[in-house]
Amino acid sequence: MSRRPETAGVGQGPDATEEPGGGRAGPAEAGQGERVVLPGAWHLEFEHAAGRAASRFLVGLRDEQVLRASPCPSCRRVLVPPRNFCEDCFVPTSDDWVEVGPEGVVESFTFTYARFAGYADPPYGVAYVRPDGATTAIANFVTGVDFTDPAAAAARLAIGTRMRVVFRPDRAARITDFTWTPA
Repeated sequence: MSRRPETAGVGQGPDATEEPGGGRAGPAEAGQGERVVLPGAWHLEFEHAAGRAASRFLVGLRDEQVLRASPCPSCRRVLVPPRNFCEDCFVPTSDDWVEVGPEGVVESFTFTYARFAGYADPPYGVAYVRPDGATTAIANFVTGVDFTDPAAAAARLAIGTRMRVVFRPDRAARITDFTWTPA
């Protein structure tokens, strides 16, 4: 039997058996019949409209190299990425957007050494950064940090670390038109 990665669920361990078609069958759970796990993969190609706020934000990244945020007229939060409405107040946000950043502080981060289809080769990191002038944060990939040493990478991205936006030269109105790098 081929070895598969450990994941939660039935159909693992020494009692699991390989089934025709690549599935696995495992021992019955208490009070249940045998469960069968079938492998599968989805590949979906689609297009969808980004919407009014996201389109305006992404075009600003591409054409003007700026981060903009939408102010809430009720609670005064400054929302980045911009939204059409405030999720706290449930009121429409202002169309008078404000520039935020280009620096900010790390609120959270993660990095990975696992390979995921469609993403950059690992290791890489993502930081959730609250730009100066904003009251919310925006996540994006991190550049300028060596992720081969996990402890050193975590120290470079500690909560509260100052970061700055770096715009890519080949912008295409996508969230990946910029990255965060330590300031």
